[in-house]
Amino acid sequence: MRITTLCAALLLTAALNGPVAAQMMQVIPAPSTAAIDTLSLSTAAIYPSPKTTKPGQPSKPAQYEETKIPLSGIVLMPTAYRGRGKNTIGLGLDFNAAYFIGRLYGKNKYEWTLDKKNYLDRVGLWTLMADAKTQIQTEGRLRPAVASGAQGLLQFRDSPQPTLTQPGASVKVDSKNTATYTNAYVVLTKRLHRKIVLNTGYSDGDMPKMVYQLSEFLSKEALNLNGISNFTVPTGMLFGGIMWLPTPSSPIGIEVMLPQGAPQNPRLINLHLGTLLKLNFEISYLAFKGGWDLLGMFQFRYNYFPR
Repeated sequence: MRITTLCAALLLTAALNGPVAAQMMQVIPAPSTAAIDTLSLSTAAIYPSPKTTKPGQPSKPAQYEETKIPLSGIVLMPTAYRGRGKNTIGLGLDFNAAYFIGRLYGKNKYEWTLDKKNYLDRVGLWTLMADAKTQIQTEGRLRPAVASGAQGLLQFRDSPQPTLTQPGASVKVDSKNTATYTNAYVVLTKRLHRKIVLNTGYSDGDMPKMVYQLSEFLSKEALNLNGISNFTVPTGMLFGGIMWLPTPSSPIGIEVMLPQGAPQNPRLINLHLGTLLKLNFEISYLAFKGGWDLLGMFQFRYNYFPR
């Protein structure tokens, strides 16, 4: 009887104390768990978990108003643009014609020359060029447009070069009336402003040979008189320029052509004023060791693709 009563008392005590114990277990966490949670909170506050960031995406191609005339070249050398300023990856094809009429004025300081000043001399040099390119990178907010291409050029004369006059004798310049040249290039173009375009590139091929045809003082006969014989015209050439677009139909530009390591160090600077003068008339400045010439030229560029 006593045993039965004792068991009943223990069961009643357990039933009454069970909910209270459960509530106490829910309110008071275990000491080990509380210490771990506190440590993790303090550590997270001091050393926040790094956030994963995606790499930056390239900027979208720049959008500019297309002009009414081709921007695929300044005068003789190309830009990275296609057609009238298209800033898209793809193919481009231009035809370019330039006619160097003659020398307006020039000076030289060679000891063997009789005339130190020359003016209004006929050059009569035609250059017909096909320029094919592929734009391989569009211009973005920071990146320049990039293109690579090739030029094929047919050159012919309608007038012989002037003779080299020296005391007691004269030397006739015997240059070929016709010649063909090829040239490969890579070019970068970037707009600093929607109306200002910078251009630079490198070419390899026959273009420096064309520069030597613009003055009798760069002919093989003149180089022989200056003590330079058995020379080879190098193929590498740096070029660059800048264009200003006061209106979409009348860009003004300057172009520099620098053959690398060439005898007499010739430099050709073409000033593009044709669309401003409405006559496509350009001025070229040819400088070389011992002299310089100011040349007059007509130039026409026709964009065949893209329209």
